[in-house]
Amino acid sequence: MEKAILFILLCISFCSNAQDFSGNWSGIIITNGQDIKDADVIYLEISSNVNKVSGLSRIELLDEVEFAVKAYEGTIKRNTISISEKTLKRSSNTRKSPVCKLTYELEFDDSTAYLKGRFKSTDCRNNQGEIVLFRSDHNVSTEKDPQSTHLWKHRFVKAYNKGYPAPELMKIEQQNFKFQPIYFDHDMSEIKPEFYSYLNKMARVLDGIHDLRVEITGHTDAVGTDLYNIGLSERRAKAIREYFKNQGIEPEKLEIDFKGKRQPIDTNKTKEGKQRNRRVDFKFI
Repeated sequence: MEKAILFILLCISFCSNAQDFSGNWSGIIITNGQDIKDADVIYLEISSNVNKVSGLSRIELLDEVEFAVKAYEGTIKRNTISISEKTLKRSSNTRKSPVCKLTYELEFDDSTAYLKGRFKSTDCRNNQGEIVLFRSDHNVSTEKDPQSTHLWKHRFVKAYNKGYPAPELMKIEQQNFKFQPIYFDHDMSEIKPEFYSYLNKMARVLDGIHDLRVEITGHTDAVGTDLYNIGLSERRAKAIREYFKNQGIEPEKLEIDFKGKRQPIDTNKTKEGKQRNRRVDFKFI
């Protein structure tokens, strides 16, 4: 009796820890010997029920109109999924169309939120390789015209090669990012080395999320004329912008503003207050 109860408890625990793969996934399919930058695009629609999965796969040749859509069935075991494509739903019906039926063995990585693994064909010789997928809002279409260009794929490969996790985790990283001012010495616009680590963390978020920008706003204390301090606050904002550009952040992601001494956050009557006013602030836009 005790063994039966233990078995039931273990089964409940096992089932409760199973990964939910339901939803839409986008990614790349890399044939053996192919450079990742030349990998084709794959979209996967997954419906799961306990330990079974089914849905549609769509493979599009990179930067071309050739494609194939296939139905599949499969099984789930904890954080792994096995899929076999069954029937061809629709294809561009040319010799280049990726119509080979594939099987997939994929595993979800909790640390990166990628669904990764291997594929091989059941009807096309030597057609095998690697797949990398991430959760997305891209529906699997059976129509000939694609829903979007493959520009996202090129951005994804860049982020993936840098070791960034899937977009859903990068978004959480952005949401949890805590802003803090960067402080400057009197009449100076050079960034202190003590702030490099913080700026590098912000650069990672900016680099890992393609549609994210940051506003960089420079400030000064009240020493000096308004005209001089406007220029000094601009130099401070530009110094931060140049730092980010040197970290590989695209210039179009970097907006600057400068307020001079017009927006203090502390008194200008003390040394400590002036130090807090000599700063650059940030916000994501």
